[in-house]
Amino acid sequence: MEDLLDRALGELSPSTSIFKVLTYLSFRGASQPNQVAEGTGIPPGTVRPALRTLLDRGYVAQEEDGAYRSNISFTDIISDIYARMGKKS
Repeated sequence: MEDLLDRALGELSPSTSIFKVLTYLSFRGASQPNQVAEGTGIPPGTVRPALRTLLDRGYVAQEEDGAYRSNISFTDIISDIYARMGKKS
């Protein structure tokens, strides 16, 4: 799990829609693409490609009902960001 987290946070900038979608799923749990779009304010036409990218990279999984869930916990994301911020100070 640590390698997945390191890879994800190394590849994804917090300003990107892909990172925002991953963070939303990590915080909210399994969600349908339209729920992600509504919850993040990101257009559905941007959410769906972001979900496909995250799925291809192994950062999320798709459930039988079509919902997506993060393979990385919200607390892991926040802890890593906090640690990185401390290193920059």
